[in-house]
Amino acid sequence: MLKSAKIAALRVARLAGIFAAVKASQWRNQRLLILCYHGISFEDEHAWSPGLYLSLATFRERMRILAQGGYCVLPLEEALTRLENGTLPPKSVAITFDDGEYNFYALAFPVLREFGLPATLYLSTYYCLKQIPVFDVTAAYLIWKHRGKTLNFSGIMPEEEVLVADPRAVFQRLHRSVHERNLSADEKDAVAEELARRVGADYQGIRRRRMFHLMTAEETAAVAGHGISIELHTHRHRTPRDRGLFLKEIEDNRREIVEITGKRPVHFCYPCGDYAPDFFGWLKEEGVRSATTCNLGFASAGNHPMELPRVLDISSFSAVEFEGWLTGVCAALPLR
Repeated sequence: MLKSAKIAALRVARLAGIFAAVKASQWRNQRLLILCYHGISFEDEHAWSPGLYLSLATFRERMRILAQGGYCVLPLEEALTRLENGTLPPKSVAITFDDGEYNFYALAFPVLREFGLPATLYLSTYYCLKQIPVFDVTAAYLIWKHRGKTLNFSGIMPEEEVLVADPRAVFQRLHRSVHERNLSADEKDAVAEELARRVGADYQGIRRRRMFHLMTAEETAAVAGHGISIELHTHRHRTPRDRGLFLKEIEDNRREIVEITGKRPVHFCYPCGDYAPDFFGWLKEEGVRSATTCNLGFASAGNHPMELPRVLDISSFSAVEFEGWLTGVCAALPLR
């Protein structure tokens, strides 16, 4: 009911000219909207995880609205520099992608090129170099595909027979079991393959289509040569609270990105939005200029550069909600 009321209110606001007024306001023109994306679906990934994946058709429509709606889509580096010195163009937007999944190369990148839009890709490099499916998303997806059924986990985790009534909770138990056993990436891949066999999924097909792979180094270099900025996202997609371990994640990540692109990355994104104030100084030591979060909102000159908010564009956003964020109207509504 709340969502329906929100959409109805937004439609009324658009008809009443409020969208246009806020879009042209000084308030909006002093702020940068940093859009956040993760993946584009090959199949039904957006039905499984609408917060992480968009369908290709939805993503293309979002980019069409941006390109044809009078918005100024800037590279992140330029956008943040101009936000800092007060020269931000009206209706400024920056596009960011987290992780660097293969679907960015295969699906999102061609759409960005079609509309001539720059973007920043925060790349986690471990699975870029080790070309196997990323365990967490693969296992979570396979469990979701078996929802409502009983699944035999014998030999995979302590529970043997589990009714998959809540796929997320079942995955969390599996994740905890794998973490406690300190399995290697190859061992986790074997678990995922066995899990696929038990749910009747084609694991070789998932591998062949690279549904949950990251881009290769060669693919990353290719997009970097065509308007995509490759930036930091830690090497192993984690943010340890220990200073030495945290800095090693940044150093390993940066080394691999420089090797791939020849450019030194200076912008960072916290994996899963997980961060602590201690990180701000550590990042600055490493020459990092900015860090984006999963905190919802517009970036302004008053934000700490290591705590920049973004708007995660999700599958459940209607077109009017997406436009409401672009114009700035949604910032005045309840954020639930």
